[in-house]
Amino acid sequence: MMGFRNFGRLFRGNRGSTVLELALAIPIVMILFMGIFEFGRLFYARVTMQHAVAEAARFAVTGGTLDDDQGNSLTRAQSIVAVIQRQAIALDLDVDQLSIDPSDGGSPSQVVTVSGNFSYDFVTPGVQDVFPDGEYTFTVSTSMKNEPFFEN
Repeated sequence: MMGFRNFGRLFRGNRGSTVLELALAIPIVMILFMGIFEFGRLFYARVTMQHAVAEAARFAVTGGTLDDDQGNSLTRAQSIVAVIQRQAIALDLDVDQLSIDPSDGGSPSQVVTVSGNFSYDFVTPGVQDVFPDGEYTFTVSTSMKNEPFFEN
């Protein structure tokens, strides 16, 4: 019975109000931190995708190609997609959402556009409810003029 009396004293003094204020403030602060963390991840994904597409466009303008793991030469379009995949290795990319215009990478002095659609899935429950299906889809694109390279 002594313990119950001490419990009542906790809410009569200043210490009780401090505990109550802390109990009300912690969920608000946690939601704020989770939102900051979630939007930080979203911006990281967006910047990573933009960087990957820009690097792929820079590669595309040279007219070069890459080799696959077995040493076989890839086409220009496959090489451009491979550059995107290497640059955005931390993201779960859907290769079908990447596009190159013209599809073969273009000829010398032609403008090539590399773009990609990316769906970011939110993990924080409160933030998921704000966006349809709990995801945010964005498109990144870069256009550059091909260099006067020699075609093989």
